[in-house]
Amino acid sequence: MTPIYQQHLDIISKRWPIVASALEQASFDELKFEVVEKTNITLKVNDVQLSSAYDPLEEAFQYRSLTSGNNYHVWGIGMGNVQSLLIQDKECQSIHVYLYNLELAKLVLSLVPHAWLSDTRVTLHYVNEHSDNITQQLLGLTDCGCIILTGDKFISKRTHQWLFFRMENTLTMQHVHRNQLDNDDAFLQRETENLPQLKRMPSIDTFIQYKIKDAICIGAGPSLAHHIEELKTIYHQKSRPHFIAAATACKCLLENGIKPDVVYAIDIDIPESYIPFHIAQNTILIAASRLPLGHFTQWHGEKYYLHLADHTYDRINNELPTVFRPYVYGSVIHPLIHTTLIQGTKNIRLIGCDFGFPGEIIHASMDNDSNDHNSTMTAITENGYGEMIKTSPTYRMFATGVENLISSAPNTRFYNMSRMGAKILGASYFDELNGDQHAN
Repeated sequence: MTPIYQQHLDIISKRWPIVASALEQASFDELKFEVVEKTNITLKVNDVQLSSAYDPLEEAFQYRSLTSGNNYHVWGIGMGNVQSLLIQDKECQSIHVYLYNLELAKLVLSLVPHAWLSDTRVTLHYVNEHSDNITQQLLGLTDCGCIILTGDKFISKRTHQWLFFRMENTLTMQHVHRNQLDNDDAFLQRETENLPQLKRMPSIDTFIQYKIKDAICIGAGPSLAHHIEELKTIYHQKSRPHFIAAATACKCLLENGIKPDVVYAIDIDIPESYIPFHIAQNTILIAASRLPLGHFTQWHGEKYYLHLADHTYDRINNELPTVFRPYVYGSVIHPLIHTTLIQGTKNIRLIGCDFGFPGEIIHASMDNDSNDHNSTMTAITENGYGEMIKTSPTYRMFATGVENLISSAPNTRFYNMSRMGAKILGASYFDELNGDQHAN
């Protein structure tokens, strides 16, 4: 134990005893590290450099430039440069620092002074996959003040894979938001085309007045086809949950005699063939306001428009305001679930929400085109059996969005009806509820 570490531990023990206890149990004996000295000094750990050895202050400013607001969520400890910069900000209200690789944190705390630990605005968190408040902590990854320290992330890629994926999701989403700016002309054109039609339609504000007690939220993942017989049994029950489906899931459902109660569609370029216009008489369509105009006019039944809680919808929302704007994190599943939660649902079952490609299949009952731009199988994720299945960074991001919604709804029970797809944090498996540990 170094004198510097003891000083840090004294502060941490007084302010965050749980974090101190976890640090004391950690050992950095397995970490290989060396000092790198250029214009400044930094550490290289397991061949990954923690910060710039030339201009760490400029690097810290770069991290900060990616945020907005006065509350910060810093993932990792780094060399402490980012935290030291943030405490100089007089407008800063809070700095949450998340320690997830305790071995790395203990090494750095043993070698580098961290005066920011004494700042009253700082809160130190120990992030553990199995802790009771993990879903709440992970909300910090979606905050506009989120900072992910690159060195810590890559050092932890193998040892903390579950969190590494989620941090990658956050960075992917930030990239998506930047790309959306390039599509603004197309958005404006679609909004101009749709506005006269939307003014003649009710909005999501009217739809959410309908209350739903129990729901099955249905995506188009391969587990949908795998469990279709089970769904058919539930569908024909006298008192059954609402069947709420993404438009892409409808082909599989309708082929098996299941007409969803509600269909959601949000993609600006969703093909007309994905929208089941022929069931409009008995099914409700919930459509994002930037859907192609023809999709609205051809749905001869009950339909409502929504503006997503994405900044690119602010302009049309100013023109045609709605009170409720559903959460989105890249997938139609997010506004589908969020709206269902707002309608008071206390039990939600998920099926076809695989966020991975079990058997290297992308969609149920659809042409599984390997060129699907969202479905490049360049990543892996853990499924409900503890196996690693193929997925994509985008699909992992979608799973994170669902986990965010689950963590925001502690009074609603979520069940995953299949173990084939990605494990979803906060969702129990439906086979556990039924006492069948061997069901799919």
